[in-house]
Amino acid sequence: MTMPNPTATRLVTLAEYAALPEYPRYELVKGVLVEKMYASREHELTVVRTGSRMNTHVEARDLGEVYGSNRAFVTGPESPASSRLPDVSFVSNERLLNPELFGALFDGAPDLAVEVLSPGNTPREIAQKVAEYLNAGSKAVWVFDPIRRTLTVHTPDAPPQTPTDGATVHGGDYLPGFVCPVADLLPRLRP
Repeated sequence: MTMPNPTATRLVTLAEYAALPEYPRYELVKGVLVEKMYASREHELTVVRTGSRMNTHVEARDLGEVYGSNRAFVTGPESPASSRLPDVSFVSNERLLNPELFGALFDGAPDLAVEVLSPGNTPREIAQKVAEYLNAGSKAVWVFDPIRRTLTVHTPDAPPQTPTDGATVHGGDYLPGFVCPVADLLPRLRP
C-alpha cells in the first residue's frame, strides 16, 4: 500500500490507517494523519514510571491489560474517523472482549488513557484528545505535565482534578484499588 500523503485533502479511512507501516507513527485525527514526534526525557520517564506501576497493579489483580504508546484506539469511528495512541492505557478484562477493527485497532477508547505533555503540545490539542477519549467511552484521562510536576484527572461526570506531586492519585472505578503518590509517577528530581 502506498502511504497516504498527510498534506493531501483526501481523508484517510480507518482501513487505510490500520494498513500503515509501524514507523513513522501517526494518529488519525478526523481523517487526517498527524505524525507522533520523539519525546523528551521527562516525557519518557513519566510514561515508564506510570506504565510500570499501573502494570504491576493490574497484573497482580488480573484486572485487564496495560499498553504503551503503540496501541491504537478508535476514538471517532464516524467519517472522518479518529484513532489515538495514548502514552499509556488500561483496558479492563470486560472491554478486552471488544473485537479489533482491521486486526490492529481497538474498537473504542481505553478505560484509562494517559497522556504526557510534550513541549510541542497545545492546550487545544490536549483538550481535543481528552474530549475524544471521554466521548468514546474512557472512564478517565490522566494528563501529566512532567515539567510543572502536575497530573490532571479528567472524568466524564466531574470537573478536572489536579493533584500535585505531593498528593496521591486513586484509580476510582476505572482502575480499582490503584493508589499511588503522584511524585512516584513523575521523573525523580535531579540536583
